[in-house]
Amino acid sequence: MAVRDDYIAGGFAFATEVEAKAAKNDENKIQSIDKKLNYKNFEAVAMVYNKAIENHIFETIIGEMYLKKLQGHLLETKEADSDFELQPIPIRSKLSFTKQPDETAKPKLQIRSQKENREKLKFSIILNFFLAFLIVILFIITLTGENANIINYKMVITNKYAQWEQELQEREAAVREKEKELFAK
Repeated sequence: MAVRDDYIAGGFAFATEVEAKAAKNDENKIQSIDKKLNYKNFEAVAMVYNKAIENHIFETIIGEMYLKKLQGHLLETKEADSDFELQPIPIRSKLSFTKQPDETAKPKLQIRSQKENREKLKFSIILNFFLAFLIVILFIITLTGENANIINYKMVITNKYAQWEQELQEREAAVREKEKELFAK
């Protein structure tokens, strides 16, 4: 893959133009600091190093390398009886911007989620039994009901026709009886 020339700064090939501009900006800051900084003065170098870290002056690897150079110089020139402590250099890479899980919070979250899962499981089981019971009751109502439905339509229709046939036979018998009475007179 070819790297664009305007994406190169300080010997590094950056992925975007924005990163390359930030790196060139860091180079300019370093040049400005180097012109004014007296490396023989330990306190001045320590002050520049600490202020650069506290104020997040540098944004790219070029600035981080410069801070490492200052850190090395401070370690070499540090006096044995000095109580000066070096701050670590914060790395601002893309990977450090992703949220890292807190190792101490991890077990607490797992314990809490296990308790919640148990409660949810209990609720789910109770709800399933209730719904199953409700379905059984609905089937019983459907089977014993008088209205025709998909389960008992044949039986209901057959019973209605049988009832109509019986009523019709009773009426015919009653009509024949009346006819006999009328003709017998």
